[in-house]
Amino acid sequence: MAHKVIVALDSSEGAWRAVEYVAETFGKTPGVQVSLLHILSGLPPAFWDDGHILGDQEKESRQRLVASWQAEQEKGWQGLVKKAHDRLVKAGMPKDAVLDRFKPKEYDVAEDILNEAAAGGFDTIVMGRRGMGMAKALLLGSVTNKVVQNAKGCAVTIVE
Repeated sequence: MAHKVIVALDSSEGAWRAVEYVAETFGKTPGVQVSLLHILSGLPPAFWDDGHILGDQEKESRQRLVASWQAEQEKGWQGLVKKAHDRLVKAGMPKDAVLDRFKPKEYDVAEDILNEAAAGGFDTIVMGRRGMGMAKALLLGSVTNKVVQNAKGCAVTIVE
């Protein structure tokens, strides 16, 4: 059975250090699968269901609009994810053992990371101490803190 690791990825230095940590720690370890997870920003209010019953054409049109928006969001992060993917492969991981995962924000970033880890049966979550939203007064960023406090059934590794 493979050891499954999820790396919470954003454009912060902490997230990149998490990628480096996973590369150095698991790069040559057989049977490790890594998922690079980026939580996309929340769906713009213009795309929200505005409460009226949609006809079939309206539903299809809205679904196409949301899919197009999500594709554009993913496109903006492809460079960073590819760089992380390439770093892990260079460290010795097989290409097919490194997966790229984009997930639209449903609740908040921490809950979405935890839900993804639970749904995918991940053994370990690796993340930086602070992400893009640096809260300087806290030792851990709010997302990191919430993941640490609420993770169940998996290890959480925080990289300085």
